[in-house]
Amino acid sequence: MPTRVHITVDTEFSIAGAFRDPQAHQPVGPPSVYCHIGGRSEGLGHLLDTLEAHGLRGTFYVETLNTCFFGDEPMGAIAREIAARGHDMQLHLHPCWTYFEHEDWPERLAHDPPNDDVTRRSVEELVALIERGRATFRRWGLPAPTVLRTGGLKVGLNVYRAMRQAGMEVASNIGLAIYRPAEPELQLLVGCHDIDGVLEFPVTTYSDFRWGGRTHYKTLTITGTSWPEMRRLLTQARDQGLSDVVVLTHPFEFIKHRDREYRELHVDRITRGRLERLCRFVSSEPGLEPVCTGELVGMSQPTSSAVHSLQVPAPYALARMLINRLNHSALGGS
Repeated sequence: MPTRVHITVDTEFSIAGAFRDPQAHQPVGPPSVYCHIGGRSEGLGHLLDTLEAHGLRGTFYVETLNTCFFGDEPMGAIAREIAARGHDMQLHLHPCWTYFEHEDWPERLAHDPPNDDVTRRSVEELVALIERGRATFRRWGLPAPTVLRTGGLKVGLNVYRAMRQAGMEVASNIGLAIYRPAEPELQLLVGCHDIDGVLEFPVTTYSDFRWGGRTHYKTLTITGTSWPEMRRLLTQARDQGLSDVVVLTHPFEFIKHRDREYRELHVDRITRGRLERLCRFVSSEPGLEPVCTGELVGMSQPTSSAVHSLQVPAPYALARMLINRLNHSALGGS
């Protein structure tokens, strides 16, 4: 069987420092997704164009709780645009946005800070958040989402209990190098896993070097993983017969910006190049099958062993660290 490759996109607005300094900052909506430069969308627009140029569809996890601040629009317009272009639309939840439902939220920050951690929410609270997300999709005129991704990839077993109660059977909540769940059974690196009746596709996590006898792990993202690492991981997964590789990105990863308000933007040619090479490779390489996660809902899936792991040589990691450091320190389009 080919190794399925999920290119997933967390599509969300930015708090932009509002919780740190509400007098100086306010959340940023569409500019943090579209990332316009010279009238062209170098964020979402570039991402959609690149996927479609290679005949690929992405799985877009669209954050819905931002409606607590912005109302149903403008994320509704963004979601409908993505859906109209044929991509997979699924649910993303950042509970911190519900903080804006308090009219006195700036004053509350001093004694009752926001909570964006789903592991600190009860099953009942999580079911209610999932239902709110589904209701938002309905108001947007879109089919109900069938796959969940939690904000910040924070997750615990309570999330899966809530998903079962809400009737959601598929998730992509785990990215072990971004957030390590407390429960050992959720410390999954790669593949496809049945977690108490919910099918979980973790964002792929791999090892890149050892230091002091300890293994360092990295989660597979466009902004954090070099193209040589991606190619090595994809071919390794295929050769090992792993069922799934999940890649994570965001629209804002394809630009560089100096401020939180997304006013001074420059094209990030490093991340654009990685996306282009990834799409070209996935669309043409034998043994790899591009998929949308939503397509797998209801299908019988062989689950993976938790011991599967992928790795890249340490020199690859060192080269990537140098390139990323130079790229982030140079605010320009070169």
